[in-house]
Parts: sequence; C-alpha cells; structure tokens
Amino acid sequence: MNHSPIDSFWHLVTNNADQLRSLVNEETELAHELLQQVQDQLSDIDPHLTVFCARDQEGAGIELVFGCDGFSQSIDTVLFLVAAAPSIERIKVLAFNPRVEQIPEAIEIGDAVLELDELFFGLRIIGQELHLDLYLEDLPMVDDAPQTDAALMFLDAIVGEYDLMTRIHSVNWLDLPEDPLDHGLRPLIELRQQFDLLRPKQPALGEALH
Repeated sequence: MNHSPIDSFWHLVTNNADQLRSLVNEETELAHELLQQVQDQLSDIDPHLTVFCARDQEGAGIELVFGCDGFSQSIDTVLFLVAAAPSIERIKVLAFNPRVEQIPEAIEIGDAVLELDELFFGLRIIGQELHLDLYLEDLPMVDDAPQTDAALMFLDAIVGEYDLMTRIHSVNWLDLPEDPLDHGLRPLIELRQQFDLLRPKQPALGEALH
C-alpha cells in the first residue's frame, strides 16, 4: 500500500515513539541517527520543514514543534502536517514556536552567544504593512550567521513564530547606531508590547526573513 509523505512521516514517528521519548535528551549516536531520519523524512515532504524536540513542562513526555525556517510559502504544509498527526501517548505536536513567558537573557549557538540586550528595534507601518527593523552591533554579513539565527529565536520567543511570519511583512537587519535610544530605537525586550498594539488583524505573510 502506498503512503503519502505525510503518512510515512507519522508512521516513522509512531513506530519510534518510545525511542524519541527516551533519546531526546541523550547525546548518543543512536539518538542523532533517529532524529536525522525524522528530519530526512520531513525534507521529503518539504525541504523547508524543521522539527524541534524537547521535554514537555511536566518532564513526562516530549513536544515536537514543527516550523518552516521562516519560509512563508511552507506555512500551509506545517499546518497540514500537524493536523494529520495521530494521537501519540506523551508526545505533544505543535505548529510553530509559541511565545514564551520567560524570554531568555541570552541564546548560544555553537561558539556564538547573543544577549537580548544587544538587540534594538524599530517598527514601521507602511500602508497596512508592519515592518520590523532589527539593529545589532557588528551585524554579520552572511544570512546564516549564528547571531542571525539567535536573533530569530529571540523573535520567536517574543512574538511567536507564526505571527512573525504572517503579521510582519519584512524584517530588516541594520547596524546598531552609537546611541540607539537617541535614534528612537527601543530594546528588543519591549517588542511584544509594541507589536501587540500595532499587530495587523489580517495576515500579511512575511516576505523577507532571510
């Protein structure tokens, strides 16, 4: 019997549910091999799909959080994938990284550490579109720099990944001026409050996260 890529993916997860629950915190070769299988099957569905595995708040199970790495054209695929998920004991399936109450003070990726207070922002409304200007000292010149990834993780935590992609038309990366407050910029920790005041009611489908 032929299975769709989504059916095949959930078949893999269901068949390996016990291993996923036990291996998600382990740094073993077997754990990496299984998680790589999961990611490979996701890529068969859509090359932009991502999954993050973590213990749930109670510590008894795990959460599988699916996203699309900022590519708005893959949002529907994430939603279809999560909607097709079977009920799996002690595995919670989520679409996109939600806002968090406790925003981290710093995010470490590889050898790079980005602190929250290093980031400033400005919000602009042009017509019906909301544009986010993100300011960082010594802005990396490459898109896949760890500082860029860490900044996007901060944005996910503050406004939520789905709102970041669908309510913000563009994210513009700019060098931090010497006196950011004098330029009317605000610390990134204040973004949630301003975003909620200006948040468009209709999705804009962000275009320039990369």
